[in-house]
Amino acid sequence: MRELIEKFLDHLLREKNYSKNTVISYRNDLTSLCSYLESSMKDDFSIKDVTRNEIRPYLRDLLMKKMSKKTYNRRVAAIKSFFKFLFVNGEVEKDVGSAISSVRMETRLPEFVGKDQMKNIMDHFTEEDFITSRESLIFEFFYGTGIRLSELYDMKLKDINSSRDVFSVIGKGSKQRILPMSAHIKRKYEIYCKEREKVLSEAGVSSEFLFIGNKGTHLSKRQIQRIVEDKLKALATVHKTSPHILRHTFATHMLDMGADIMSVKELLGHESISTTQIYTHVSLERLKQIYKKAHPKGD
Repeated sequence: MRELIEKFLDHLLREKNYSKNTVISYRNDLTSLCSYLESSMKDDFSIKDVTRNEIRPYLRDLLMKKMSKKTYNRRVAAIKSFFKFLFVNGEVEKDVGSAISSVRMETRLPEFVGKDQMKNIMDHFTEEDFITSRESLIFEFFYGTGIRLSELYDMKLKDINSSRDVFSVIGKGSKQRILPMSAHIKRKYEIYCKEREKVLSEAGVSSEFLFIGNKGTHLSKRQIQRIVEDKLKALATVHKTSPHILRHTFATHMLDMGADIMSVKELLGHESISTTQIYTHVSLERLKQIYKKAHPKGD
């Protein structure tokens, strides 16, 4: 089974253009199932012997262990995709994954930073040296364009076309999208690039990546996360402090200011409009709160 899992993952990566993070998650999910089947059946079991009766106790155990619904549904999706792949390729006679289903998710509205707080955060940056100019540009990209952490992390100098005021990112499914570069981003980019060159010159190294550390090496995802977390903890009143909250904030503020949902969908790189629609609910909830506070009969 483990060889078939690797064959399936290779198919996702090379032919389906799944992101590396998704493939890693699917590997963990399917390896977990494989380990369970090896202990519940026998080490040398055949994949053709696996039925829904063997898989369902495994899934029931996950729910009993209080696994989050989101993680559980991803694991179900991995198992369903895996067995469909096996069925299509003649490895099994039945698609046993079609007999299992995900659990219903409650709709939770994404948290975001308020406009006043966001303005205070953006005004906070001084851009007086390498560190502050880097922090300022990171926040400007996240809040000003709504890009993902993985997209910012992978950005290279060649992805920036400042003469045309655009830049490109590689999103989920290895899909490229071209995004507008605002005057704010362009100004901060030019300031940061000057400081960046000084760091590279002093370190005696070069780098194709846009965001680098003090010694010229590629800035890690964890370092980017920590930069955002530290600033949000100090300057905002939000429970979550990951870079993704700035993506939520970008989308919510765009819709609040009258942007049409299809434009926001394209900017965020969503495949389905249903993914973007969650932000319309956020804006609607805010309108309700404003109405209740402002209207004499709002209660």
